[in-house]
Amino acid sequence: MTTDANKPISIKVEGWRGISHSYSLVNQFQILHWSRSGLARLQHVDMPFIMPHWSNGENSAGFDEQDQTLIENISQDITPEAVYRIFAPFGLDTPVELPTLTFAVTEFGLSSGNYSQSAVDTYAARGGLIHTPSQWSKRRLIANGIPEGIIHVVPHAADAKYFFPMDANGILHNRRTLGFAEDDVVLLNVGTHHWNKGLDVLLKAFAQARKRNPRLKLLLKDQRSTYLMNSESFVQQTLTEIGMNDADTMAAIRMVPGPMTLAQLNCIYNLADFYLTPYRAEGFNLPALEAQACGTPVIATAGGATDDFLSHPANRLISGRLHENQKLKDDLPVNAYIEPDVDELIAVLSAAERAARPTSVGQRMDWAGVGRLLCGILRGARSGALEPLVA
Repeated sequence: MTTDANKPISIKVEGWRGISHSYSLVNQFQILHWSRSGLARLQHVDMPFIMPHWSNGENSAGFDEQDQTLIENISQDITPEAVYRIFAPFGLDTPVELPTLTFAVTEFGLSSGNYSQSAVDTYAARGGLIHTPSQWSKRRLIANGIPEGIIHVVPHAADAKYFFPMDANGILHNRRTLGFAEDDVVLLNVGTHHWNKGLDVLLKAFAQARKRNPRLKLLLKDQRSTYLMNSESFVQQTLTEIGMNDADTMAAIRMVPGPMTLAQLNCIYNLADFYLTPYRAEGFNLPALEAQACGTPVIATAGGATDDFLSHPANRLISGRLHENQKLKDDLPVNAYIEPDVDELIAVLSAAERAARPTSVGQRMDWAGVGRLLCGILRGARSGALEPLVA
């Protein structure tokens, strides 16, 4: 006997596809696994990108050909029973005519220019729900006026097809290909140099730690294809400001060009000895989760979004000081961030060495599990009919 809970739910997905941006990657992994699992039948509506150059085809998400074909052809002719939205800025001002779940994630807080409290109140009154991936993001949404009762925390995942521990020979080969010696201690960060990511903190700590640990090497990912950011110039400028742009330090920093395939990303996660992310504020931090799935220990800021999943003892959390409602930007009056302790980070990096990789990264969520949870939320929303608005 087939129950309603076992029947595929017909979902209209409004979101981004085809690019290497966190919203787009999350959406593509979710729709892949919704489709494969038979949990949902999908109609996909591509929403406008916020940066015009993303449409030029030079910022691929990096899926293999089979998955890319499925993603591109996933939309079906259905009558939607529910709506899932995942694009920026998130649209709570859109009328809620079906059970609706909107992905909303924030690092610091919400920009007052992108939403209004009246729109939030109307969205909630019509039964609209929010999907956010971390407890940190949930707290920031609540602080900015989103009702706690409509927020559902469902984490992201690391796809085992793409992110997995490689064997020692493969790791050694890839390290040699990029010019790393066997005893080099390779630190990796694939994020941007937006202030919340803490790349300035990372660079300053790395340069100082190399005085005591000269085997340290740093591998960064170029961000021109996604954000038109010149990461090389940022590195040079940051180290110049602290008087540590000497030839030896600069030679210890390498940049991998982008965009990368997910298979290539798996290779660099694996060849690193540590994934290093001393962030000030993150909504989730998908690279930290993916690196951990590859068996690579993570060094991250304590107290932030990654507390939800960095529980493995091989990881190292750096303490920091919480700042709230600082003057960051005029349209961001309610905010929070953590300033990581750079001296503690320097000490950790100074003592970092090559070590046996953990045999297990602990329990992890998979994208099929994420899909089940999201379908459950939408099914629950369907059980209550939307009442007409009363003027």
